[in-house]
Amino acid sequence: MTDTTAQRPGPGAPAPPDESEVLFRPGEPSWCCIRPFRPLIDAAGFDWADPARGPGAILVKVGRYRRIWRVEIAGDAYFLKQYDRGPPAARLKALWRGPAARREWDAGRFAAAHGVAAVEPVACAGWHGSSAPADAAAGRHVPGPGASLLVTRAVPGARPLCDVWLEVRDDPTRASELARCVARLVARAHQAGFRHGDLHAQNILVRPDGGPLFVDLYNARTRAPVGRRAILANLAQLNQWFRRRASRTQRLRFLRAYLDGRREFARLGPFADPSPSDLRVLLAALDRRARRHARGLGAQRDRRARRDGRYFTRIRPAPRWRGMAVLQTRAPGPGDRPPGAEPPTRRFRREDWERWLADPGRWTDPARTQVLKESHSGRVCLAVLDALDGPLRVVAKRPVPRTVLRRLIAWFGPSRNRRAWRRAWALAHRDLPVARPLAYVERRLGPIRTDGLLLTEFVPGAADLEAFLLQVAAAAPQPGPRRIKDGLIDAIVRLLADLHERGFVHRDLKAGNLLVQPASSESTALPLRPHLTLIDMDGIRRARTFFNRRIRPASFRGLDRAAVRLALSLADCPIVTRTDRLRFLNRCLRATARMKTAWKDHWRSLDARLSAGRARHARRRDWKLAHYGRP
Repeated sequence: MTDTTAQRPGPGAPAPPDESEVLFRPGEPSWCCIRPFRPLIDAAGFDWADPARGPGAILVKVGRYRRIWRVEIAGDAYFLKQYDRGPPAARLKALWRGPAARREWDAGRFAAAHGVAAVEPVACAGWHGSSAPADAAAGRHVPGPGASLLVTRAVPGARPLCDVWLEVRDDPTRASELARCVARLVARAHQAGFRHGDLHAQNILVRPDGGPLFVDLYNARTRAPVGRRAILANLAQLNQWFRRRASRTQRLRFLRAYLDGRREFARLGPFADPSPSDLRVLLAALDRRARRHARGLGAQRDRRARRDGRYFTRIRPAPRWRGMAVLQTRAPGPGDRPPGAEPPTRRFRREDWERWLADPGRWTDPARTQVLKESHSGRVCLAVLDALDGPLRVVAKRPVPRTVLRRLIAWFGPSRNRRAWRRAWALAHRDLPVARPLAYVERRLGPIRTDGLLLTEFVPGAADLEAFLLQVAAAAPQPGPRRIKDGLIDAIVRLLADLHERGFVHRDLKAGNLLVQPASSESTALPLRPHLTLIDMDGIRRARTFFNRRIRPASFRGLDRAAVRLALSLADCPIVTRTDRLRFLNRCLRATARMKTAWKDHWRSLDARLSAGRARHARRRDWKLAHYGRP
């Protein structure tokens, strides 16, 4: 890999006087482009305002107020961004800072003049509304007053940083070099007075030679010193994706390379900050800022799952039935998906959901679907959706309250399906492994909620924890059972630690609510680390403070209760020994920074609670058999 941040013109170097010019056409839009690319804008047979009508244009991304096209003209590739007027807040912002395309044009030109590697803009345009009626009469697409266009040159072979990192993160040499190049790019940008407003792993491209560069610059701030708060905000944005996919050592090396780059570019120009920074102070401040950024981002995504938008929609599939459904899933990258998972992105249409759920009862009808579980509290079935991307297996769950008290709670109390929907998406938005819900509907008669249905994605190749231990671990040749159990202990403790560190408490963590997908390892010495998935959101709660209601990490008491509940559910599993329980307890204590010398007290407490729990569960099982004929 090569570092290209220092191969551009020096800081403050002015552009050649005749390099850019403003072109005024008889109609609209009015263009501003770099002189060598004027023939490109005047290319015959191509309408930049309506690329769908011309040859060589492919729509690569669609947003709510923006569309991105890839255009090939005379063997060269370009990207065209079409910005609409946007919501009222964006229009007010445009009055102050100019149209989005113009802001991105200015940011790209500033980056090129100050040696910051970024995508190269070649032209931008805007509408003022004077010729809109004539264009509409001629059958042309009319974006409207305030809309704008931006044309940039494509970078051959460049890929997003997130995809490149997933390939090189296990190679120490390549990962360190990539982290160093990205750190120097960010440091040079900050010292040059350039701050990217949305700095995440997809807005940094990596060229084939390893040099990174910025893209999507419409929120960039230029021509101003980048202060301490802005630095922390930028690094926290970048850290949001890497904190799950990079080790602490790799992130620490990135920060050291960033500080080295700041010192190297300390005299870059009038916006540079020559004062040195301390690594420990930066680490402490960045940790606080990253946590706050993660909380804010998670809360923003949680609100998105409750209203109409790009990813979710409200549905009314039948009279008195209402609910929510998914329009598009945001899945992790290819290196983060479990084996055998569905494609990373699924798209649905509202009319399809309303057609599928026009008869909600069919999804839990034993004559039409495969029953996975039949209990005293509900029925779970496996069904198939004829989705746009191909058949999709889903799990349908219909709660059935059988006692008078549970019926009253189901009628007038909190909605069980809506609560499961919100909690599952809250876990998914915080990168926790969960079977994501796809839709839920409820039937209402005035204030009374009489029925409901929840559809979640099916986890292929998975079995619950107890079945996995009996079918896979017990059948493996030696030393397979020991390696599998050690990997399971590591994975469960890591999941519990992540769950509690992000403010969740699981009060029903039993073996049946934890799905396991086996993993393969080329090494015969390392433990096998399977992929875990949480299901059944009824027992998950949020840990909050009493006064300000802010999310905080859960206490050790909640983690301890979850561990006891899990051990109790595996009390009758013959492959789980006392040694396994002791190893699990020690790992939990180490994960919560508890003193290892106190493990005996916790072990005695765990043994006493297991004995009491067995007696309680035996009484509960006898009651279910007496009333329902099944446990």
